[in-house]
Amino acid sequence: MLRRFLGAAILLPVVGLLVYTVLLNPAAEASPQEVTVITKTSGHEEVKATIVEGQLRISLTNNHRETITAFAFNFADTTIKEDFAYLDVHLGIEPGSTFQKSYPVSSSPIESESPTLNLIAVLLKDGTNDGTAKIAQELEDERLGEKLQVLRTLRILEKEGVLHRDLQAIKSDIVTALNADESQTRLALSDLKPATRSDNKPSDDLMNGLQVGREKMLQRFEVLERLPAEHREKGFIEFKQQANKLFAKL
Repeated sequence: MLRRFLGAAILLPVVGLLVYTVLLNPAAEASPQEVTVITKTSGHEEVKATIVEGQLRISLTNNHRETITAFAFNFADTTIKEDFAYLDVHLGIEPGSTFQKSYPVSSSPIESESPTLNLIAVLLKDGTNDGTAKIAQELEDERLGEKLQVLRTLRILEKEGVLHRDLQAIKSDIVTALNADESQTRLALSDLKPATRSDNKPSDDLMNGLQVGREKMLQRFEVLERLPAEHREKGFIEFKQQANKLFAKL
């Protein structure tokens, strides 16, 4: 009887330790899978990547003399683009700084013996780019489309001066501007970027930028709409200020 009691007394702490290790401390079971990194740029970035629990974790250190304002990488036949224009705090990855982020990945690349990440392009603050020209152009076109939508919104906000009309009337004008047809878009692009021919058909990436810009401008306007009536004048001014800052960054 005593032996059984002692055996149970010894076994219970062991079982408890196993439960804690497996259930309460699952991170101890996960070991990061290294990812091979290949850069298609001039080599002014230091990139590290691992896969942990279905997440691709990347760390990108900028060794350029200019701030990285956007970048793109390819992983498992998927191209992921990161543009810092919409971040309220950072212009991008400043020289000597490191950017870290995790992205969900499917199980297929995790099963690969040596998954590979390709850094394919970066955009720099001075307007230049580095890496694969085609991808860099895609990043620039998307950004140009977004910038055009910010400009359209700004023109209406600046025309208002102060908030003297109903928000729904202002929103109607903004929606109309954001939904301008292709011919109006071509003319606007030739003004925004003089080197662009007014008869050039907008690229698919630019059209995607227009859609993203449309959604973001309307989302920000909806924040204004949700404010109490007594705070809308201040919110309207702040919305204009934010749009001006965003336009300068894009």
